[in-house]
This record gives sequence, C-alpha cells and structure tokens, in this order.
Amino acid sequence: MIGRRRLLELALLLPLVEAAPGLAEEPRRRLLVLDFELIDTSNEPIDQGDDHARRLARTRDDISAGLAARGVYVVVDRAPIADDLDAILKRTYIRTCNGCERSLATKAGADLVLTGVVNKVSTLILSMGVSIARASTGELIYHQGFDFRGDNDQSWARATKFFVERIARDPPI
Repeated sequence: MIGRRRLLELALLLPLVEAAPGLAEEPRRRLLVLDFELIDTSNEPIDQGDDHARRLARTRDDISAGLAARGVYVVVDRAPIADDLDAILKRTYIRTCNGCERSLATKAGADLVLTGVVNKVSTLILSMGVSIARASTGELIYHQGFDFRGDNDQSWARATKFFVERIARDPPI
C-alpha cells in the first residue's frame, strides 16, 4: 500500500511527466511492409490477374496506412529499395527468396518487416497469412492466418481492416 506522503510525491511529479511526453514512451518500431503475394489454386478459367494485382497492392498500402495512422509503427518508405525489390520479384517470390526480406528491411532502415500471402482456393474461399519478423535476426515475432469469403474488392478490404485492427490492439514489438 502506498502511503500518503509517497502518493503526494508521485502526484507532484505528474505534471513533469505530462510536460515531457517523449520520456514515458518507447520509440516506435520502424516497419517495412513488402508486397503481398497471391497463390491461386482455384483453376478458374477467367484471368483475374489485373484485379488481383490491384487488390494485392491495395492490401499492402492499406495495411501500411492503417498501422501508421494508428501510431502502431513508423512505416518506412519503400522507395530506397524499389529497384532491389523489383530485381528480386523478377527472379522469385518474397516467400522463397531465402531471407532477402531482411536485407531489404535493413537497407530501408526498418527494424521489422511484414510479408503477406493470399491463398485463393476458389471464388468463395480465400485466406491471408501475415508475418512480421525482426530485420536483424529474422526471428518471426508474429504470424496470423485467417480466412475470408469472396474474391472481390469489398471482402479484401474487410480482411485488411480486420488485420490492421488486430495488430493495433496488440502490436508485436
């Protein structure tokens, strides 16, 4: 139990802590959000490549903007690694690049790197897997996979929003 005197001392310190908000806060981690990838095993006869490319880019951008707006992470600019990323994606996928995401994150000045894969089983059944790893060690600090229904803009946007809200509630550091 805190005595009266100690409580008064703490109350007198409160204005000092409020006057210097940076003292009580930990620095936010810097996060690189890489392109999301699609694995389409639906065997649908209609080419949806353009729609999927647009949705994947929007997912990446909405996650970046959502996490930054909520103050969860400082989302780093991808421009300094754009050429490196393009060269990698011409040869392979991020998920199979043997740790290239770590070097990209380090080059971009990020502490953490986020990668994601959408698996399309059919027009109705899709799943999204999102991972966050430390750039310095490659240690996986977060992974969540979840299903969503419908291969359309609205369902992809809802899945993205769900993920951002989930991370904002309990961000991995």
